[in-house]
Amino acid sequence: MLDALFNPKAIAVIGASNNPRSIGHIVLKNLMEQGYPRPLYPINPKSPEVLSLKAYGSVLEVPGEVDLANIAIKNTLVPMAVEECGRKGVKFAIVHTAGFKETGAEGAQLERQVVEIARKYGMRVYGPNSQGVENSDPDARVYANFTFTPLAPGSISILAQSGGVGEVLQLQLSKLGAGFRMYASYGNECDVSQNEILEYYGQDAGTKVILLHVETLRDPAGFLEIAARITREKPILAVKSGRTREGLKAVSSHTGALMEKDVTTDVIFEKAGILRFYTQEEMIQTAIALAHLPVPQGPRVAMITNTGGPAILAVDEIVLAGLEMAQLSPESAARLRESLYPEAAVGNPVDILATATPEHYELTIDALMQDPGVDSILISFITAQFVDLDGIAATLSAWGKKAVKPLVCVIMTIPKWQRLIDAIREGGVPVYEFPETAARALCGMTRYGEHRHAPAEEFPELAVDRAAAEKILAPSPAGYLSQADAFAVLDAYGIPAVKTHAVAGREGLKAAGDAVGYPLVLKVDARGIVHKTEAGGLTLGIQNETELRAAFTEMAKRFRAESPTFIVQAQLDDAVETIVGVNNTEGPAPILMFGLGGVLVEAIKDVAFRLAPLSKQAAEAMIGAIKGQPVLAGVRGRGSADVDSLVEILLRVSRLANDFPRIAELDLNPILSFGPDGGSQAVDVRIRLGG
Repeated sequence: MLDALFNPKAIAVIGASNNPRSIGHIVLKNLMEQGYPRPLYPINPKSPEVLSLKAYGSVLEVPGEVDLANIAIKNTLVPMAVEECGRKGVKFAIVHTAGFKETGAEGAQLERQVVEIARKYGMRVYGPNSQGVENSDPDARVYANFTFTPLAPGSISILAQSGGVGEVLQLQLSKLGAGFRMYASYGNECDVSQNEILEYYGQDAGTKVILLHVETLRDPAGFLEIAARITREKPILAVKSGRTREGLKAVSSHTGALMEKDVTTDVIFEKAGILRFYTQEEMIQTAIALAHLPVPQGPRVAMITNTGGPAILAVDEIVLAGLEMAQLSPESAARLRESLYPEAAVGNPVDILATATPEHYELTIDALMQDPGVDSILISFITAQFVDLDGIAATLSAWGKKAVKPLVCVIMTIPKWQRLIDAIREGGVPVYEFPETAARALCGMTRYGEHRHAPAEEFPELAVDRAAAEKILAPSPAGYLSQADAFAVLDAYGIPAVKTHAVAGREGLKAAGDAVGYPLVLKVDARGIVHKTEAGGLTLGIQNETELRAAFTEMAKRFRAESPTFIVQAQLDDAVETIVGVNNTEGPAPILMFGLGGVLVEAIKDVAFRLAPLSKQAAEAMIGAIKGQPVLAGVRGRGSADVDSLVEILLRVSRLANDFPRIAELDLNPILSFGPDGGSQAVDVRIRLGG
């Protein structure tokens, strides 16, 4: 698919120059110095030679075939260069030059012209305004890029929207001795897309881990589909620029108001199984571990240390991240007591003491590798000059080559002992400076392991009356549905709601009250009134028809200008208040929200988001993700929630949102939940339709 881009048989550099400060010069020099083993053709009409290579006035003059052309000339000359590349039969053109759509309308028109010319010849364009690509495969050695980090073979591939971020990732991997497999920073993405490169990395046998930096997702649905396939086989780790924003404009639902941060990216990454990170350093350290080690089977961590204090910091980080300190089996504990110094602490952490020998490390690692209650191992090691440090390093390195469980190491030392770190890394064991860093890397690995080992998602069959909902939704104009119609839609999808009756005017009050029963609630139903409590559009605890008529008279007078209708509802007993919502104004699919509800929902902001369609596991995970779990379980004598019924409501709302993409926003708030087997009922619903 992209072989001629990442593994070209011949490369031309259009704009190659003897000026050492020009992009063309640097690209050609990088290709030569990093060992590109195939024909290179500098294109410069004014110089017979560039960097001691014969130069050609045009790519059309090159005697052989050309797979890839790097273009680094003035932006207005790029269309002509692309035309000549097309006539030559070039397969890919990397346009390093800036000055296209990132500069405005004129540049955008120039970019469209470049793409049109390329398509005329069946040629692909990478960029413009791009760094380029790299491939460290020893048989390829492609450095079609103007940056400076040397090619160092590895198994981590980088895909970065920002060239600056990409180069930082590449540089840090190099400093840590990890190397990389392939690199791409694609610039304006006028033709060759982020999704195509991601899929290429996914199919590349030499890529074990993918590092991703994004600013925007041009095709989020395609990205989701490709990434979800890849993460079943290899991990994708991501950072995103622009995590905060001012908020959605003109949102009127609780769900929209609560999507203050980059929720869309979070739910796409979660659905695809991508590990999101908020620092490049943590992402890189986790990537190195995943590139060299087995994926953890579970969250149970065992620790080996030769000093206590630093190990406790790692324990804190492990527990705070949701992992567990493993309970060693009696067999493992007995074996360690027999073999270690009598003063050693055989628990978890296993403190083998500062005087431990290479043999002590060997048998301790072996015991933990065989212990069925241990999923990963962290070694915290401070160098002590009174032991065989080189022997210990050799032992750890040897285990890195045969480990069946993840094994990471923290070494606290001075530059004098750098050879120990090098020796351990040689065996594939990641080495970190701080216990917290190692612990976070294990946490990231375990997160990926949970995704990799998760059972197939369940999507229960749901009995719904789609036709009944269609009759309401299809003819309705953009904007809010009436309360009566909104509750009818819920009924069509089996979403339990409080008994509700519409009231058109005073003459309907008696029938409505008799139908619902007392005590009841009176609510205003007007297009512009979103939050009824604040607007005075809600009266609770109405005990009889006389009180109902009085409340109606007062409310009708207050909202006369809105020409409202009204509803009456049965008043329910106190219960746990939750919220379920939908926002379908951005992203590849509706975004579902669950949290603690009621009038304080926007103040508390204890909510979780997921991308539709929801599986049973995803719905359960949403409910389990909020901080208010004690509230759902029942606190201080208050009743608990019926979690099973909340799961079903989430599944039914997800189905409704998926079936009717016109639903731009939906709020069920509050949903009163009467647990543990009392069911849950929506008390208020707002449904806004898009155009």
